[in-house]
Amino acid sequence: MKLSWPAITLSLIGHAVLVLILVLFARPHTLPDVPRAMQAMLVAPPTTIKAAPKSSEPETELAPEPLPTPDPEPKIEPKPEPKVEPKKQPAPEPKPAQKPDTKPKAKPDPEPSPEKKSEKKPDPAAEAKRVMDEAKRIADAAQAKQEAEARRKQQELLAQQMQSEIDDLASSAANAALAKQQAAQLREFTLAINRKIKSQWRRPPQVSGQLSTLMRITLIPGGEVTSVIVTKSSGNEAFDASVKDAVLRASPLPVPADAAVFRDNFRIFSLNYTTEE
Repeated sequence: MKLSWPAITLSLIGHAVLVLILVLFARPHTLPDVPRAMQAMLVAPPTTIKAAPKSSEPETELAPEPLPTPDPEPKIEPKPEPKVEPKKQPAPEPKPAQKPDTKPKAKPDPEPSPEKKSEKKPDPAAEAKRVMDEAKRIADAAQAKQEAEARRKQQELLAQQMQSEIDDLASSAANAALAKQQAAQLREFTLAINRKIKSQWRRPPQVSGQLSTLMRITLIPGGEVTSVIVTKSSGNEAFDASVKDAVLRASPLPVPADAAVFRDNFRIFSLNYTTEE
């Protein structure tokens, strides 16, 4: 039996279609992992082709038609799971500041006062004793107050007396110091006046020995002599006259600048002048 190439080709195609149908229907219905691409190769069974009797005319050889390549099954890729983005929480709104409660607080209801107990009538003797005790207490308090006031006044009087004595002592000390200072000042100016008068005195020829005379001198501020009077004579008129002339020539005399000291001590003063032997 002689088979032609078209018959062989059709047979191969039929076998391929049958294999594909078996493969497709044999897969489970659940979605498995993506199957790998399968390649099926159909091998035709060996066919014994008897040699045809050679004819005198050469036969034309037909080239075999290429087998159609089965299309590969499409790969089923798993869909990527959508990313769930976290929802942004809204920022908390600031709470409004609580306003102070300006409503006046309700005053608590006053507690009901306990019922007044029946008052007992006071005992006249006890009431009289209470009045006497109260009067005695008031009298004692008044007496204590008077005694305290008397003690206070006595202490104030003693304090004033002590302060007065202290002031008197201070004043006496001050007066003594002032008197001492004035005495030193008077002695200083008196010596200065004696020196100046002595520098102007000239011994008369008829005067010999030690003589002494007392004079009252009157000055004006600045020390100028206005009057010289002999109050106690030496017994020698020439000596007395010479001393009086010396006082007038020594004018103005040295006196203190303090007006009060000058008025009290040098406005009018006495001078005892004594000669040397």
